[in-house]
Amino acid sequence: MDGSFVLPGDLIAPKDDRHKCGSFTHVVAGEIRANVMGHLKLTNSPAGVLFDVVPLKSPGIVPRAGAVVLAKVTSLSRRVVRCDIVAVDDTPLAGPFRGIIRREDIRATQRDQAEPAECYRPGDLIRARVINLVGPGAVSTPVTLSGSNISSQTATTLLAARAVSASVGATADASSGTLSNAVCLLSTAEPDLGVVLGLGRSPNAPLVDLLGSTSGCPLVPVAWTEMLCPHTLTRFPRKVARVPDELLSQLVQVDQ
Repeated sequence: MDGSFVLPGDLIAPKDDRHKCGSFTHVVAGEIRANVMGHLKLTNSPAGVLFDVVPLKSPGIVPRAGAVVLAKVTSLSRRVVRCDIVAVDDTPLAGPFRGIIRREDIRATQRDQAEPAECYRPGDLIRARVINLVGPGAVSTPVTLSGSNISSQTATTLLAARAVSASVGATADASSGTLSNAVCLLSTAEPDLGVVLGLGRSPNAPLVDLLGSTSGCPLVPVAWTEMLCPHTLTRFPRKVARVPDELLSQLVQVDQ
């Protein structure tokens, strides 16, 4: 039985005190069944037998609550910043995932006074932390509030995010969408989160008279609230992430 090939829904064993569910398995009507196509793995212990299914293909990486992601800003309004998530930690994503940052989640201080247009611009590459997933297809994976990697500001925001998730889930049919239909609620209210690569606008870009030209080159951080165009020496407001110099150098090289 160990190593045998199974398909989704295949019967593995009856569920009892000696038979335990493992990875990629579920229980239906008192029977342990497979979730995915793969090979069965049995682990014996004094407590019983643990049944796991090893998938033929590794499951794709998806944003989860608590994860740090890289995202590209696509648009913004007076209340929210919209972006496309492109990577989880340093692992690129295969599919599109949408993210939003509310005004009160942009920074840790004077949160209600934060202006999205003074912190981010379309095209910026940012680091953010996933607070929760909301909308159709969302999977509830709450962040542990006691974790040392979560700031107190993000933990406070998480409580409000759960209320938003509950209200959205009550009115949305979760079976009508997939995980990529869910929207990731993001926060940059930590020193290490924010803009890691600000992309400049070329002289012939739209709205250049209003927004200013940066000669189209990447911006250089000079403070946690400002970035500088190295060619025109024009300063632009941003919520800048505290990133190592070597990471910034790699991002600039990739962009060029």
